[in-house]
Amino acid sequence: MIRIFVLIIAILSCQQQVFAQHIKRRGTLGVGFYQKLPDSLQQQLAYKQGAVIQFTQPGTTAAGLGIAANDILTRINNISVVKPSDIFTAAKSLREGDRIEVSLIRNKKTVILKGTVAGRPRETSTTADIVYGEFAYKKGYIRTIYKTLKGKKPLGTIYFLQGLPCYSMDNFKEGDMTKQALDAMVDRGFAVYRMEKADMGDNVNMPPCETMGFNEELEMYIAGYKNLLTLKEVDTSRIFLFGHSMGGLTAPLLAEKYQPRGVVVYGTVFKPWMDYLLDAFLIQSQYFGEDLAVLRDNLEKVKPYIYDYFYGNKTEAQVAETPDGIAALSAITGYDAATGLAASGRALLCHKELNQHNMARAWKNTNGYVLAIYGECDIAANNADDHQALISYVNKIHPGKGTFWQAAGTTHLFEEIGTMEEFVRWQSNPVAFAQYAATRFNPKVFDYACNWMKDKLPES
Repeated sequence: MIRIFVLIIAILSCQQQVFAQHIKRRGTLGVGFYQKLPDSLQQQLAYKQGAVIQFTQPGTTAAGLGIAANDILTRINNISVVKPSDIFTAAKSLREGDRIEVSLIRNKKTVILKGTVAGRPRETSTTADIVYGEFAYKKGYIRTIYKTLKGKKPLGTIYFLQGLPCYSMDNFKEGDMTKQALDAMVDRGFAVYRMEKADMGDNVNMPPCETMGFNEELEMYIAGYKNLLTLKEVDTSRIFLFGHSMGGLTAPLLAEKYQPRGVVVYGTVFKPWMDYLLDAFLIQSQYFGEDLAVLRDNLEKVKPYIYDYFYGNKTEAQVAETPDGIAALSAITGYDAATGLAASGRALLCHKELNQHNMARAWKNTNGYVLAIYGECDIAANNADDHQALISYVNKIHPGKGTFWQAAGTTHLFEEIGTMEEFVRWQSNPVAFAQYAATRFNPKVFDYACNWMKDKLPES
């Protein structure tokens, strides 16, 4: 099977400020449930439909309601829970302090429980101040988080731009690689500003991330930059962008508009997005044993369908109306006909709109300094070629402004693993790899990036 890696992420005392008045904290249900119920338990509970609870987490809504293991959850407020995944839909609408009513089956009897929704825990730190903010956007509100070392004036502010998948930027689990990346930059003296995209996190009245196109997402990040410029604690002459993965495509589109001091991109793309996807099909597949001659034959078969979608006038539905069209979209974009979503759980529209932007022009119009970092075993970015091509172009247009650096032995998610071949071998045992990689965060990436940014700061 060909696998394509597309650019994808104790209670402590702290000073935590929340100035937002319009956003209510997203609620947390706090249950674990069976995705697939064991046959023995299915017979014991006489299960027909709903979600069978495995456990509840202390301090959450479920714990407050008294939901227990082996309860069968069938309704949350006015949303029926017919299958386990329905819990996600119901939980998305929960907000801190709201009233909640759930219906469940316990010991084969229907039970109604009522209570109050508990909010998701906020991020805490013993060493940093964390400010939860917000700004109005269209008919809703967007959550922002600004983090800086306690008692120290930051060297500058980094606007962190996340990758393609839909995930919240708020209160990551300990050990999460993105959290460690953000904290590494804060620990090295910079303030880090981030925002939630689409309907992630606490955002209010925003469209679903999964079906959102790239252009709409870009508009949100532009609004986020405008908000950043209004923060009184931010020296606007000392703003840097850090674009991780697809965030490295968002970064130049913001940079040409707002001209930050500098831009750092990691594990990203310089060429047109469709070209990147076609390259990924050829390059990544070979690491997993596919023959190049066969791959090229297959690529020629799917190209007409891919060109029709990305450059022709055909819609997703028109391309996907034949088995060959579906197979082509699946091979190149990871398209799933059952869900209508492509790689990283995003709509095909997101990929198509990414392809519409001329990244070379955006970089040409960016006057600040540029650092492109490629991890030696970052298979999602294919190889170092695009990063080197980016810096070569930047230096051609803006001599001396571009820097390329390769992070030895490092993955797309900042884990220090080894060579690309070693990374690929690990993929045969993903559980073991996850356990191994969990402790392999590479701080040297942020030593280099932060030292580079310090060197590019204006004189005081």
